[in-house]
Amino acid sequence: MTSTRVKAAIKDAYTNPKNPSAFTSVANIHKFLKPKFKSLTYEQVEKVLEDLESFTLHRPTRKRFPRLKTLASGLFTDLQADLVDMSKYKKTNNNTTFLLTVIDIYSRRLYVRPLKNKGGVEVSKALSEIFKEIGTSPMSVYTDEGKEFYNTNVKTLFKETGVSLISTKSELKCAVIERANRTLKTRLAKYMTQKYGYKYIDVLQKIVKGINNTLNRGIGKKPVDVKRGDFMVPLPEDVEKRTKFQVGDHVRISAKRQIFDKGYDQGWTTEVFIVNKVLYRKPIVYNLLDTNGEEIEGIFYGRELTKCTYGRDDLYRIEKVLDTRIHKGKKQSRVKWSGYPDSFSSWVDSDSLVNL
Repeated sequence: MTSTRVKAAIKDAYTNPKNPSAFTSVANIHKFLKPKFKSLTYEQVEKVLEDLESFTLHRPTRKRFPRLKTLASGLFTDLQADLVDMSKYKKTNNNTTFLLTVIDIYSRRLYVRPLKNKGGVEVSKALSEIFKEIGTSPMSVYTDEGKEFYNTNVKTLFKETGVSLISTKSELKCAVIERANRTLKTRLAKYMTQKYGYKYIDVLQKIVKGINNTLNRGIGKKPVDVKRGDFMVPLPEDVEKRTKFQVGDHVRISAKRQIFDKGYDQGWTTEVFIVNKVLYRKPIVYNLLDTNGEEIEGIFYGRELTKCTYGRDDLYRIEKVLDTRIHKGKKQSRVKWSGYPDSFSSWVDSDSLVNL
């Protein structure tokens, strides 16, 4: 247990501008107070600072950390798909505006179809052609949540062929196809530079064939050489049982960096969430709820979460007052809470509002 005196000293060390440790890090606060409190631990400092919004909203975030491996159960069972925007070259390439790229996760074999638009008819036709070229329909296709994949035509195709459409919630999206897209665009750019022009459509499939005949570092083989059974589905590995977060903990989620202009802006959501499940994988991941009890889609890595404290009676920032009313003789205001969706807007007693 951390005494009231120590807690007050930690908060003062962080919030009082006259202290050299003010608004810095857990390590700096710990180093600043250690001479005065010999038994003070790093963990004690961190736990106290989790009470402060100015600390949890501005903790450093990390983009690179161990993630779950992208695995497939077999050859052509799991595909990833995406669209590459080639609109700036359309005039010299038969009005080709997009390239539909599809990759088999198991073999890393790439398939590409030119599209004049990204409507459902065009995309579903191209996907059907790729399934025929493969010789079978996959069990799952992973994509982003774009309307080019979520439409009636693609839905009908997948229903007829027994394919499950799955969208990733990670900011990395579908990493395997994203990497393949980069390789494809780089080779096309080099070709166009070599030819002093912007026409690539007549060699597109040759470029794709070249990629499929190149050693893929991720699997250690050429995609065209991969056969069924080349890679065994790994047995579950021993997982770390120690978890950074427990069910019921209140956390913030790492905000997408592109939302903010500068590195010193907040890197974490104002909205607070609750750890609902701990999934013992390698690495450990978590399911979350919002404070209304609604499940948040997707899984979250420990590095994407930071612990904080939450109490319904604490002070919270208000973005704006939406309406006022008299309820049971008392004036009330309907407020939109800063950093929270509109669904969290609620009525509060007007005399409980504080101007800071």
